[in-house]
Amino acid sequence: MKAKIYKIFFCILIISIIFVIGLILIKNMQSYENEKKNQEVVEVFSNSAVDDTQEQNIELNGYKVIGLIKIPAIDLEYPILEMDVSNPEEAKDPMRLAIIKYWGGDVNGYGNLSLAGHNNYNGTMFGKTKNLKIGDIVELTDLNKQTISYQIYDIFKTDPNDVTILETKDETIREVTLITCTNGNRERLILKAKEIM
Repeated sequence: MKAKIYKIFFCILIISIIFVIGLILIKNMQSYENEKKNQEVVEVFSNSAVDDTQEQNIELNGYKVIGLIKIPAIDLEYPILEMDVSNPEEAKDPMRLAIIKYWGGDVNGYGNLSLAGHNNYNGTMFGKTKNLKIGDIVELTDLNKQTISYQIYDIFKTDPNDVTILETKDETIREVTLITCTNGNRERLILKAKEIM
């Protein structure tokens, strides 16, 4: 009787392991495909002329690309997608694809532009931002192909409901706020950067 119970337990264990491995493989394949699409969009955006970029309305899965973000210290380069900030539920889909404009004006506009991205375990999206330090550079390229460098001056964690991070304190400077989840989605990791003059 014990041998039969062990066999059943062993079979269930093997099936569970195969199932988990299958889920991991599927997730990794989806992540690989997403990264491939992002790099294709980055190349199209980077290689198009200013007029082409504005007229083509470059998109990723139906979401308009409004710029590029590059952080050399962590080898990050993604398109920035536009979303409807009046509907936070809408952010869930484009944020699975790339970095999104969460709040603020145009890319490289004056004031505070807030960008959000997932903190993926495999290091994609904003998964490596925890490795950044004060003084690191964030580069944003807008639809006019203007690239502006921003230097990180503050890094902190805050409550997910803290909207003060979105406020523009000085409309005469260019600032970018990077937002990602941390600590099991119980907090937000915030990185603030200002234009290098």
